[in-house]
Amino acid sequence: MAIHPDVARLAGTLGSMRALLNAHGYDALAEQIERCRSIIVRSDYHGVERLLGLYGGMGSLNDVILQSGGIAPAEDNERLDALRTIAWEQAQSLALDEASGNGN
Repeated sequence: MAIHPDVARLAGTLGSMRALLNAHGYDALAEQIERCRSIIVRSDYHGVERLLGLYGGMGSLNDVILQSGGIAPAEDNERLDALRTIAWEQAQSLALDEASGNGN
């Protein structure tokens, strides 16, 4: 079964985010991102819901600041911020498709 291009794009974004989080020792969060990605690539909307849930509340994905040796590397944090924004937008787009009955 072919994966929908929008689903593939989100999966790619999440894969990049997971790798960046792993590189900075955020293994538990990277694992949660990977769980969402693996659900999403099966075209299961639950993965989108689960991903969007990671963005809310204290200690959420939005609160992460990458650090190495007590220093927050600007380039990596800018990349993470961009990936978070892209993933949010891609997931929201899929959520709108699901809500309107055009699920991928």
